[in-house]
Amino acid sequence: MAIKYAGLALIVGVVLAFVVPVFMPGYALIDPVDQTNFVAARDALGGSAVLAHWVNFITLISLLLMISAFLSLYSLAGRQGGMGGKLLRFGIIASIIEWSILIIATGMRHFVIHLMQRSELGEGSPSPEEFQAAALAVHTDMIAVTLAFVALFPLASIAVGLGLSTRFASMDIYKGAAYVMAAAGILGLVNFLFAMSAPDLGIQSLLLINNLALYVGGICFIVVGYGMYRGQAEFAEENSAG
Repeated sequence: MAIKYAGLALIVGVVLAFVVPVFMPGYALIDPVDQTNFVAARDALGGSAVLAHWVNFITLISLLLMISAFLSLYSLAGRQGGMGGKLLRFGIIASIIEWSILIIATGMRHFVIHLMQRSELGEGSPSPEEFQAAALAVHTDMIAVTLAFVALFPLASIAVGLGLSTRFASMDIYKGAAYVMAAAGILGLVNFLFAMSAPDLGIQSLLLINNLALYVGGICFIVVGYGMYRGQAEFAEENSAG
């Protein structure tokens, strides 16, 4: 039963992580700006501060749901033998760390929004300009923290995908999703290493390919979550395939 609810938490968490950020001010729908223009991105958050706070908070909830789901999955990995079990355990730990990094980033974004709200209160000490400068500094640091997630997610995706694939004796939609998850991780890893080695390509290329890999991996998570929810045999707690 625990795995069933973990599967549901994984599905809901991934769907929220996909859908909710679309409404983040400065992104796709609300006052969209070039996210590599940190000043414009900061101003967009401040321009719709209440909405940004809510979107940010719901994003945090989605991350917590995914972490809770993977903690349940870890109990299965702990009883899985062979290299597959080791890979799955490593991948789950790496995934929890990467999502924890994003939780830190959401906290920093909340503070950016708060500083921009304070800058709108009028003259005082600190001045509005000082609040805006502080918001820009925190926003820049937030991007740096997020880059750690970009570096870690491919390794986690590869390990989880390969580890899960060993739980299935024959090819089906779940084993296929595990392989695609690993492939998305490889794409993300190559993209990150190439982008860091060729900075002239710009951060936009890095973000575009990284987001593609994330969305593909997220779809695979939904498939895996569905398998957990419906009680697929390979996700049963007594299964210790290796």
